[in-house]
Amino acid sequence: MRCIKCGAVLTDPGYCSSCGTEIQIYKRLIRLSNTYYNMGLEKAKVRNLSGAVQDLRHSLELNKNNIQARNLLGLICFEVGDVVSALTEWIISKNLEPEKNIADEYINAIQANPARLDTINQTIKKYNQSLLYCQQGSEDLAIIQLKKVLSLNPKLVKAHQLLALLYIKTEEYERAERELKRALAIDKTDNVSLHYQAELAELTGKPAGRSPKAEKEKKDGKNPDIISYTSGNETIIMPAAYKENTGVNVILNIFIGLVVGVALMWFLAVPAKVQSVRSETADQIREYSDQLAARQTEINDLQSQLDALQGDGQTEEETAEAESNDYELLIDAYTSFQASDTEGAAASLDQVDPEQLSDNARAIYNEIYGTVHADEVQALFDAGSAAYDAQNYEEAVTNLQRVVDYDERYSDGYALYYLARSYENLGQNDQALEMFQRFAAAYPGTQRATYSNNAIARLQQAGAQNQTGAQSGTQTQ
Repeated sequence: MRCIKCGAVLTDPGYCSSCGTEIQIYKRLIRLSNTYYNMGLEKAKVRNLSGAVQDLRHSLELNKNNIQARNLLGLICFEVGDVVSALTEWIISKNLEPEKNIADEYINAIQANPARLDTINQTIKKYNQSLLYCQQGSEDLAIIQLKKVLSLNPKLVKAHQLLALLYIKTEEYERAERELKRALAIDKTDNVSLHYQAELAELTGKPAGRSPKAEKEKKDGKNPDIISYTSGNETIIMPAAYKENTGVNVILNIFIGLVVGVALMWFLAVPAKVQSVRSETADQIREYSDQLAARQTEINDLQSQLDALQGDGQTEEETAEAESNDYELLIDAYTSFQASDTEGAAASLDQVDPEQLSDNARAIYNEIYGTVHADEVQALFDAGSAAYDAQNYEEAVTNLQRVVDYDERYSDGYALYYLARSYENLGQNDQALEMFQRFAAAYPGTQRATYSNNAIARLQQAGAQNQTGAQSGTQTQ
């Protein structure tokens, strides 16, 4: 066993002989972390997933290197449909213990299926869009989006809960109850689902889980399983299914039931089944024929395209490989960044071409870049501002454009504003007009926005005059 501070081999069970750290406290933390892990594991076995998540997070707070707890937390997040959180936990686990870690298999199982990754991405986008619809008051559109989300990821508990909440708002209580039951089938003790169920019970005036038929029978004082009648001064209560039978009657009834069942099977079920199978077979044959014809047409079209574009295939493959490398480098940078390895994150990030990234990946790139290269971005801004003050507008454009490419709101938009002024002074009116428009849209009502609006009008007028002059010159010629 090694010391948690200096890494020296422990010879004394109580203290580290190298740095003097008390090891007993560390051992207690490890035991307590393992205890929380065991509690979370037991709760996960009975689908108390919310309770299991709390215990596992306590376990990781005490010992972040508890790989089993982190992997189990990722599995639970994956079970409730939160794939992003699951991947985060598994990547951290893999970074902490690269060798013989089952998190490797979990990550590879997801990454090996591009269609599944695309489905996960679509699920996240549609769920966020449904949240936006809710904020805008468009409940119908939100419900449609959530149904699409659940068709792609039926285990996303948050989507079930939000859909139930929308059904409650639109007074579709039976649908809300069904969604809450589906959420509780995944996580039996989720506090949000239980709270919504209690609210639904209060709105409908009946306990959660009781069917409308049972409520009606309870209200009417009836029980279909019991019948009663009065004999003299006594009330006789007996089961509705009560029937006094002798042994001969029982055997006879069984024999008659078998005969009737066989007859029904022969005369009704068998012909219907045969006819159904024949109909399904004929439908499948027609469907397969249509598919084969469509596939043959597609093959012919693709062959024509392949022959026409055979020279471009290698270029596209190289482009795809380059984009794949950019994403792998971005993942490496993100992993190093999460592990507080700033130098490693910067080394990986500097090899990424941000122009090849999607919008979401570009946002992650900018977030990490702003942290690991904060000093560099500030230096570019200072150099650009100094060049602007010195009326060296070309150098100002070079430095400030890099700052704006990273974040156009940097330093409360000053970088964007000075870049627009620099383009204006250089006579590059198209670029200046674009930058002034972006600043006015981002910071309306400010003094600089007023200047930007005046500059926009001035530049547009100048552009119109130039265009008119060019047309007049052409006509004169």
